[in-house]
Amino acid sequence: MRYYRQYGRVKKYVFVAVCVLLLVLTVLLLVDARLRPMIRSTAAVQAQSYAAVAAGREIPSVLSDTGYSSLVSIKRDADGNIVSIETDAMQINRLKSQINSTVANNLSGLSAKELGIPVGSLTGLALLNGRGPKISTVISITGSAETSFFDTFDDAGINQTRHQLFLKTTATMLIVFPGETVTAAYTYTTLVAETIIVGKVPEMYAGITQK
Repeated sequence: MRYYRQYGRVKKYVFVAVCVLLLVLTVLLLVDARLRPMIRSTAAVQAQSYAAVAAGREIPSVLSDTGYSSLVSIKRDADGNIVSIETDAMQINRLKSQINSTVANNLSGLSAKELGIPVGSLTGLALLNGRGPKISTVISITGSAETSFFDTFDDAGINQTRHQLFLKTTATMLIVFPGETVTAAYTYTTLVAETIIVGKVPEMYAGITQK
C-alpha cells in the first residue's frame, strides 16, 4: 500500500513538473513571437542609422577633391558654340569603386552590436511602450554598396543652362541575430558638381542621364 502511495506522489510531482515546463515553454514561445518582429524592425532602423553615418562621413571625404572640370569636359568649335559635353568614364568608375568599397568596409565592421528591447514594449500597451528593463540580443551587420551617377539640365537664364551631376549610393545590409537574418537598405544622394553653361546645349551628348 505504501508503495502505491509513494508511486502516486511521484506521478503527481511528474505531472506538475511537466505542466510547469509546458507553461514555461509556452510563455517563452509567446515572448519570442512578440519579440522577434520588434528585433527585426529595430535592427533594420539601427542598420540604416549606421549606413547613414557611414555614407554621410565617407562619401563627402572621397569627393572632397572632385570638381566639375575633373568629371565633365565641354568642347566648343572655333566660333565658341558647344559641340559636345563629355563625362570622364574612367574617373566616374574610379569614384564608384572607391565609394562602394569605403561604405561596405564601414558596414562590415559593425559586428557584435548589442540591441535592447524594453520589456514594456512587449505588452503592446502604449502606456508601457519603451519602459522597463531591456531584453538584450546581439546582432551582426555586414553590407555592400552600389553607386550610380545621374545628371540634370535646368534653365538658368537667357542662353544659360545649369548642369548638375549627382551620385546615388544604395547600401544593402544583412543583419544576423539568433535564429534569423533580415535585410535593410539605405540610399544616400548628393550633389557632386555643378556649373552654368553659357550657350546652347546639344541635344545629344556623352553624359549621364539615368537616375
